[in-house]
Amino acid sequence: MPRTVIIDLSSHREILWAAEETAGAIRADQLIVASGAYERSVPFPGWTLPGVMTAGGAQRLIKTLQVRPGRRALITGTGPLLLVVANQLRAVGTEVVAVLEAGRHPRWPQFLVKARGEWGLLKDAFEYWRGLRRAGIPLRFNHTVFEAHGASAVEAVTYGPVDPATWTPIRSQAEQVEVDLLVVGFGLVPNVELTTLGGCDHRYALELGGWVPERDACMETSIPGLFAVGDGAGIRGAAVASLEGRVAGITAAEHAGLLPRAEADRRRAPFLARLESLLRVRAVLDGMSRIRPGLSELATPGTIVCRCEEVALGEVQMALAAGARDLQAVKLLTRLGMGPCQGRNCAPAMRSYLSHATGRTAAEVGRINPRPPVKPVRLGALARMTRAMPADDPFQATIREALS
Repeated sequence: MPRTVIIDLSSHREILWAAEETAGAIRADQLIVASGAYERSVPFPGWTLPGVMTAGGAQRLIKTLQVRPGRRALITGTGPLLLVVANQLRAVGTEVVAVLEAGRHPRWPQFLVKARGEWGLLKDAFEYWRGLRRAGIPLRFNHTVFEAHGASAVEAVTYGPVDPATWTPIRSQAEQVEVDLLVVGFGLVPNVELTTLGGCDHRYALELGGWVPERDACMETSIPGLFAVGDGAGIRGAAVASLEGRVAGITAAEHAGLLPRAEADRRRAPFLARLESLLRVRAVLDGMSRIRPGLSELATPGTIVCRCEEVALGEVQMALAAGARDLQAVKLLTRLGMGPCQGRNCAPAMRSYLSHATGRTAAEVGRINPRPPVKPVRLGALARMTRAMPADDPFQATIREALS
């Protein structure tokens, strides 16, 4: 069903979908959720200026819209995607002054041991690195952005080194460079809105990007018949996502009575073995690029941290002074996370900030609970719903009230 979004999911594996002109509900005996991920935002002074964009945003302009995002760029963040974007920008004629990697330089002996059997991944990384070397683009480890400057758009960026262990900015060694494009890529966050609404158990795993659904070896969640695969169940990359989807598909077929257990085991075995191999490599990359608490010190009291509701860090600090100790309390006191994105932009960064400020774990700080519709939808589409919603769906009363 193209041009269709999922806006709710019940624990009975019933999904509510919406298109431009209509909506409906579908119940499945076996449901595989591949909800993907979104980019992690890290607030710093000037991050809302035009000309500051995420790595994915820059890629979309280049690959999909065939647009050169800027003339002179600085790339900052962490992870291998920075190298990919740098090469793509260079290919469309953008001058890349530097790539700033907040993480440490890779420990090649350890990486080579873990990458045994996965030389294709290593080859890709080497090609991206070699592309930077040939173009004379410096790659500076343990460095990140401190501030973006400009009246109505980015004109310059202040950056500098960070503490290798915590990524705390070392402002005494700051430098400034003139650019009209700042590309920021601090990794991805699993999109767990649907699995949360579906009643699945979740745990917090920083190395996987944040909150992730609990799964067994066959990708089944705590809700029988509901599977979660790909980056929506933990950031591990496209190759892992494909394998997880195969394992979940085979298991769903087995549960539906279409494959006997022995045949399902035979089909799953090679994919599970490959997954184990890929996850060894991923563990090394996660060790380099795992988000550190020092990034929370980039924002100042005047920095906007929730773009939807224009909440500044100073307001969050006042909420803490008033006794707030988790994201839900901060949301009630400041409106943080109450906008259309439902906290997708602000919650990960503010969870890290609250954890850093209060000494509580990220799990104790909690999360902003999603509410249906998880994506914006037209009331007209809901009014033309092709099938009644389940009686126990909490969204049902909301829709009836809105349409009355």
